[in-house]
Amino acid sequence: MTRVHCRPFVSAIVGAVAPLTSLAAPDDSVAEVVVTAARIAQPITDVIGSVTVLTRDDIQKRQVQSVQDLLRGEAGISIANNGGLGKLSSMFVRGTEADQVLVLVNGVRVGSATAGTTRIEFIPVDQIERIEIVRGPRSSLYGADAIGGVIQIFTRDASGPAFSLGGGSHETYNASGSFGARGEHAWVSVTGNYIESQGFNSCRASFAGGCFTDEPDEDGYRNASGSLRAGYSWDDTAEIEATALYASGHTEYDGDFGNETDFIQSVYSLKGKVAAASNWDLTMQLGLSQDDADDFKDGVYSSTFDTERRNASLQSDWTVGAGHILTLGMDYLDDRVASSTPYDQTSRDNTGIFGQYTGRIGAHEVLASVRSDDNEQFGNHTTGGVGWKWFTDDAIAFSVAWGTAFLAPNFNDLYYPGFSNPDLKPEESDSVELGISGAVAQSTWSVSAFETNVDNLIVFDFVTFLPQNISEARIRGIEVEAGTQLGNWSLGANYTHLDPRNRDSGTNRDNLLPRRAADAGRIDVAYGTDAFSIGTTANIVGSRYDNLANSTKLDSYTTVDFLATFRFGDGWSVQGKVANAFDEDYETAAFYYQDGRSYFVTLGYQPR
Repeated sequence: MTRVHCRPFVSAIVGAVAPLTSLAAPDDSVAEVVVTAARIAQPITDVIGSVTVLTRDDIQKRQVQSVQDLLRGEAGISIANNGGLGKLSSMFVRGTEADQVLVLVNGVRVGSATAGTTRIEFIPVDQIERIEIVRGPRSSLYGADAIGGVIQIFTRDASGPAFSLGGGSHETYNASGSFGARGEHAWVSVTGNYIESQGFNSCRASFAGGCFTDEPDEDGYRNASGSLRAGYSWDDTAEIEATALYASGHTEYDGDFGNETDFIQSVYSLKGKVAAASNWDLTMQLGLSQDDADDFKDGVYSSTFDTERRNASLQSDWTVGAGHILTLGMDYLDDRVASSTPYDQTSRDNTGIFGQYTGRIGAHEVLASVRSDDNEQFGNHTTGGVGWKWFTDDAIAFSVAWGTAFLAPNFNDLYYPGFSNPDLKPEESDSVELGISGAVAQSTWSVSAFETNVDNLIVFDFVTFLPQNISEARIRGIEVEAGTQLGNWSLGANYTHLDPRNRDSGTNRDNLLPRRAADAGRIDVAYGTDAFSIGTTANIVGSRYDNLANSTKLDSYTTVDFLATFRFGDGWSVQGKVANAFDEDYETAAFYYQDGRSYFVTLGYQPR
């Protein structure tokens, strides 16, 4: 058993389809490995489905200050943000709802059990080593929530002393420091970060929508965080690793019932892996995540919503022949809620058992998986998935995949006093995906077409004033990605076309689902040497609607960023970024402002 370190990859594709979106060409000297798509380490070229990896190097090159800005413009991902850093950010993967994507941190399920979503805006981007984005259903491996996909965040794995100091528009300041050491058997990494911003007025005045108030003030944000990673390996027979992430801070926003939140986001894990035999690995993990929020109105306390999620998993991987792996596993999840609101029930647990086969037969990669979840509230639910990939002799691969998934009702839907329905069923989906990808010299490309049908969607019924399983949706889409390296030039692009339709029987039938653009893309162009690099990024997003009735339209927009990095001495660098350089005025959620032209400069040190 060997410890695998994964490095950047940028998947992509060329196509004659309008505006595109981006990434860089692959590094052929490194075998790219991902672990999220099949819960085992596998080369990214073997993955059946669409996967993107963002590394620490990508984060530093993009010079972003938040997770939502890092993910903005990635193929198949739409972001809606309520007014800048630290403000509510919703992430729609392949047109599905914000609560229909599973977010993991170091293998641990995170997010609010009351709202059912993850506050990605509170996860410090400076604490992230790597993100794996897996598009498409994965409930047959992970259980609930993985309808649109899975996003797994891995915290920092520092390899020596490093620090950075930065500042920019809106009195925004960011300071980070890290240290890592590695011996023959042991390793440790520690990272600290603090970010603060005065912000800008997040919401335009309105008593008919948005924040339902008029608060023409600056809405600030601060976040102090730390992470730890430490482990020990016994040659190739066993290893153990502990990780911790803790972030606490304060965010201000505009709102009629509340306008400030003190928050804590924390994730802890202990993971062990044992080579029980030459062809048999056992992996065990214990995890704990916390999502705590205290809300205030003009400094006066109003409410508390705290979630604690306790995770445990056991996974067995047998190599049953060259290229054939059989995986069996069990997950246990215990959700607990503590709130100033007296919920009808404050805890529930879920046990899932899953099995998977992955195999390479000649030029063919195949996958089959099935999972059964037993939930304390709604009983048993079974999901499955199959996939096939064919590698031709011309460095081109064709793939097809099908899978089912489900979303468990959250605590607000099930147990909120007076406005909940304990008889709700899980939302259910089935998806199919066709793909083609290839690589030529320093270039990669891929095209994916998909359709997802979701039944039993939970919506609030204004007749009964209770949530009900009465809605349906059908989402079709195409994703195109491409990247190439031409000498010192890196070029990348991606394009997503979505047709996310409401399929319920009411007046909104065939309307577009809110806040998902039919067309979106991104283009990256960069030139770099050992001494400096310069680049530009364009994000192009088409028009979309803000509501189910399709009566409130959000206009299309294009933002352009300019970036530069200058390196000097032994590991010193200066970075500069002009974001939204042409001062585009736009909204990703109705009534909520987005930043205009802004600047940020960073001084960094990391020994080479």
